[in-house]
Parts: sequence; structure tokens; C-alpha cells
Amino acid sequence: MVRQCFLRCLLDSHAPVKLPHNVEILTGRSKITKIKDQSCSRHQLSLKADCNECVVEVKQIGINPSGLDGFAMKKDATYKLGHGTKIEILLNFYSHVIEFDPPPEGFDPPKVNTKRKLEEEEESPRKRKNLKVEEESDTSNSTKKTEKTMDQDIPEAVENVWEEIDKGELYIFTSKGVKSSHKIAAFDMDGTLIKTKSGKVHPVDTNDWQIAFPPVSQKLKDLYSMNFKVVILSNQAPIGNGRVKIEDFKKKIENIVAKLDVPIQAYIATGKGFYRKPTPGMWNYLTEKKNDGIEVHMDKSFYCGDAAGRVANWAPGKKKDHSMADKLMAENLGLKFYTPEQYFLGHSVANVPFSNPEFVSKHLASEPFNDNLFGKEKEILVLVGFPGSGKSFLAKQIENKSQHKYVAVCRDVLGSWQKCAAEAKKLLQQGKSVIVDSTNPDVESRGRWTSLAKEMGVQCRCARMSTTKAHAQHNNKFRELMKIKHVPVNDIVFHSYKNKYTEPSPSEGFKEVIVVNFNPCFEDKQAEEVYRMHLLEK
Repeated sequence: MVRQCFLRCLLDSHAPVKLPHNVEILTGRSKITKIKDQSCSRHQLSLKADCNECVVEVKQIGINPSGLDGFAMKKDATYKLGHGTKIEILLNFYSHVIEFDPPPEGFDPPKVNTKRKLEEEEESPRKRKNLKVEEESDTSNSTKKTEKTMDQDIPEAVENVWEEIDKGELYIFTSKGVKSSHKIAAFDMDGTLIKTKSGKVHPVDTNDWQIAFPPVSQKLKDLYSMNFKVVILSNQAPIGNGRVKIEDFKKKIENIVAKLDVPIQAYIATGKGFYRKPTPGMWNYLTEKKNDGIEVHMDKSFYCGDAAGRVANWAPGKKKDHSMADKLMAENLGLKFYTPEQYFLGHSVANVPFSNPEFVSKHLASEPFNDNLFGKEKEILVLVGFPGSGKSFLAKQIENKSQHKYVAVCRDVLGSWQKCAAEAKKLLQQGKSVIVDSTNPDVESRGRWTSLAKEMGVQCRCARMSTTKAHAQHNNKFRELMKIKHVPVNDIVFHSYKNKYTEPSPSEGFKEVIVVNFNPCFEDKQAEEVYRMHLLEK
């Protein structure tokens, strides 16, 4: 009997491609494969079958990588593949399998649904020359059993369901057909899966949307066919502040999912808390409570979003990204990240300029307490720094370490600098030294305290916090997330301080100016883990 060879689509979206004996066949984007994706070359793969040896020589000749059982192929490298080997014409997409008819002697066919991509194996490509699928024995590792049988064991959602979490801080939509998986394909929504029809940055209403890129729907379908759970993670502050009604937005999500025509679970963060990106609250809720107990494999999952911090003209005529929230959330999680153009269109980001966060908390080191903050005489110690720069924490440290020979007067507590000055006078008269816990950004505000020190006949020194604006904003966000009692601070206050600020100098009447670095201190390990994340969106 004459043996034949075919390249068969695992989705059966087109007829098998015949690979004649010892004839080079080029395949890729074509009417035969029904691949329309522009990131796939017309001549993406070269295949040459040896029907006698049951081996196919495969070479990637397209620009973008093809896949061999989930691993990227090297361009122009030759791979010798056997019966049953899976090939992705583009890495992670358009899965096919090499088949010889009749199969080579001794081949045991896989007892799985061949319309679904098999789970990636952990061995290297060169060990897959003749890939065989073996049944699990009774003594096999139970974790591997769970992965192999997951498609049969985990039920699909049978209807569309909406859930409201934490009094509307988070909404979750689960469409019919969604299935839990250890592989998560997560996407931002606006600017990633959809864009506005109007051309405006923000949608004018809940009907102002269209699919962002032509390949979006097909690529999501390919992911679903490869056992990925497809999810949306979207910040939607307009719902939280009342500018958009949640019932209208629910209809928008349902219409988008229907248009994409693939089962999707959508997470919508409406507030400013831990669910909002770049903090990973939505992802954590997904993995901990909405994945049927299936452990997510981070190395096989990814996140795609347009808020990547690309600078203006990162491509000709392109505006800068509105934030870095998507990229920073991926970094917080240690998750592979793609821009939409990179993922859906196959664009390279090698030469794309990205901005970096102004402050990175994981680089901040603890330092010993600065004993120079204690004066040898009774004094007024004026603190200077942004809101959230660590002044109040420093003041408490000085109070405690001095056994309350120093006492702080805080404008946030007393309400005005006049009340602080009156309280400071009383304390000085009682023999105490005074710490002025206020921002004191300019010569005028600091002059009140040098004048009071002169009036009371005591020395006056200044302790300037080195904390930058971005660092202070990070600290402020941390306090919000951890629900630490403190006066809330908005961005206007930070901008105002920066505009007013002048560097303190001994010429203002200070005996000296001490520069104090922020010294992080945490109640527990969980608090430190949160602090070490990216908390700001820019």
C-alpha cells in the first residue's frame, strides 16, 4: 500500500493539505488554509514529506515565528517531525497535525478530542520526532491527570451570568460556554479588543464601539480552541462615579461578547481600590474564586493591553499611551505581556520606545534611623515634604525614640498653622522640643516657625524629606488600599505642593537642614507585598 502524508487542521476549518512524497510544499496565508491574518506570510512554512520514513522536514520561512507544540520555531532551521506532531502555522495559532496514512507501525492514536489542541508537553522539540500519546496509568501523577482530563471534568457555563462583588466595586460577566483552565488569555478591552466608532479617545455612549483589529475575533476563537480561558480585565471608573449606568454597560459587554462570538469572562473594576489596574485584584479574584479550583500556570498565561507606557510617536502619528496600567499589572503578576499591535498584528516592539515608572518600590531599601534628628538643645524641628512623604511616621519615631522629649504638632489634626503655633508655644514653655508635622513647601510657610523659634529663644532646624512626588503618591495609594486612617490626598494637592516648593536653606534662619530618606516599615508580610507592587498607573 502506498503511504500518503497530510497536514490536517485541528479545527477542521479546511480540507487536509496533501504533502506528496519528497516534494516541497509551501503553506501559510491562503484560500486553502483560510488564514487571513496579515502577520502570517503566504509562504510561512516549508514542508517536505518522506513517506517511506514517515518523517516531514519542516522549516519556518515566514517573518513571524511558527510553533512546534507551543514552542517557537527558529527561522530557517530544519525540524524533522513524525506522525502526530502538532504544528502552529503561527506560534499559538492555527494548529495543525502531521498525519501519515496509514500511520507508522506501532503508532497508538491519541484518545482525545482532536478538535482541541493537546496540552503542551514539557520536553524539547528535538525529542518530538515521533510524538506518541500514552494513556495515564493508575500510578500516574494526579496533577497530570487533572490537566489531561480537565476538558471533561470542568463544566461549561450554561447561560450568561452577571455578578456584583463588594457592593459594585467589581462586576463579573460569564458568558455561556466559558470553561475554567490552567491557561488564561487575558485582555484589556478599550483600545485592545474594541475602539470607538467616533474616533474620540473616550466613547460618547455605550454604543460607540467597534472591533479594534480585524484578526481579534479569530484569534480569540483560536485561543478558546486551544483550551485557554479567555477573559477581559477592564478599568471602568465612569461606572463608579455615576457617569455611566451599570445596566447600560452590561448591555455593551454582552453585545461585544456576542460580536466576538467566543465564550468570555469579563471583569469590570468600577472603583479606585484593589481591583483597579495596575493592582492585581481582578486577576486574583479570577484565579482564587472563579476558576473552579484549577491552578493557573503563569508561564502558559498572558495579558494583552494598550496601556503600556509607549511614548508619543511610538509609531508614525501615534499618541502616547494614556497610562502604563496594563503593563505594570503584568509586571506585578510576573505575567507575559503583549501590546495589541504586537499580539493581533504581529508587530515587533523591539524598537518601540516605552517610558518607565518614575518610582519603583521594590528598589527601595530600609535605612537605620538618623540620630542627627535629635538636637542637643530645646528646639523646633520643621519637617518639609510632600503629603505622603513619611513626615507623620518620622514624627512618631522621633517622639518615641526621644521618650517624648519631642512632641509633634500636626496641621492635619489641629486644622490650621495658627492652632499649631499656639500649641507649640505651650509645649516649648513646658520644656519640650516641637516637631512641626506639615508640608511647609515655601519660605513663607517655614518663616512662621523660624520666627516663633526666635521669639521663644530656641534653635530651629529643618528636616527635608527626600521623597519624590511619585514616591509620595505611591505611599498615598498604599494608604488608600490598606485602608489606613489618613486625610485623603488628590493629585491637585501634589501638583500644588510641587509648584510652591522651594528648597529649604540655612539662610532662612535654620541652624541646619537635614535630608531624611523615607524608611519603609510594615505591619506584616502581606502589607509589604502590596507596597512593593506598582500601585500608580503612570
